[in-house]
Amino acid sequence: MPVPSLAPAVTGGGFSFLPMTLVFTPPPRTVSPLSRLDPRWKLAAIILAGLVTAVVHTPRGAVTALAGALMLSVLGRLPWRWCVLRLAPVLLFVAVFAVPVIFFPTYAGPMWQFGSATFSVSGAETALVLLCKAAALVLLALVVLATAPLDALLKAAHALYFPGLLVQLALLSYRYLFVLADELGRLRIAVRVRGYRNRANLHSYRTIGAVTGALLVRGWERGERVGHAMRCRGFDGRFRSLSEFRTTGADVLMFFVVTGGTVAVCVLDCTR
Repeated sequence: MPVPSLAPAVTGGGFSFLPMTLVFTPPPRTVSPLSRLDPRWKLAAIILAGLVTAVVHTPRGAVTALAGALMLSVLGRLPWRWCVLRLAPVLLFVAVFAVPVIFFPTYAGPMWQFGSATFSVSGAETALVLLCKAAALVLLALVVLATAPLDALLKAAHALYFPGLLVQLALLSYRYLFVLADELGRLRIAVRVRGYRNRANLHSYRTIGAVTGALLVRGWERGERVGHAMRCRGFDGRFRSLSEFRTTGADVLMFFVVTGGTVAVCVLDCTR
């Protein structure tokens, strides 16, 4: 049963923050042409597109990659508000490092003069490449998360020869993040009913440390119980899933279309 909050939350992209509170929300499940595709083909195509996007180095290639990622997000019918709430923190973080590059040329080239400020054309191009690449990579990740359930994605990753240990760790980590968030909510209520208020003083720091320690101990104990339960049910270290995959012509067509777009980005990025 969800624990009611005792104070208004400030909602961010994916989770909401309060003093000593962390509430996770799963990604939405969209109904779209992409959601009906085989996760193996979709994951392989988007991983290839993400690798190429990560290595492009020209504004033309980066903008084209971003346009392709936007097309996939539209085709996947991703909620625009959900996307914006996840794109904004990443772009703000990248902008902290990208915007100062405008004032420092990365190679010999023209400069813009506005009063006493001097701007580098090459620096502006580098900043544009960084921002476009970051936005494209985030959009590709959101497309993957919103168009298939996580267990199907992880089984698809295992079918693509990702290490089984990493697949199981990802699945268990995702599953028990919500459990730990609920546990933290109960601890928060316990300290608040005892008069705790979050302030910048030594008592608050000690309380936060004690709550963190209690959360770690409870997480370790739950992990031990989960491990015993899995071994009692015959767990042998291999990843298994009830999801059944079936390749259709639409899957192959989507793979070649996305791969063709990826090749086009490579060509645009390499040509001058």
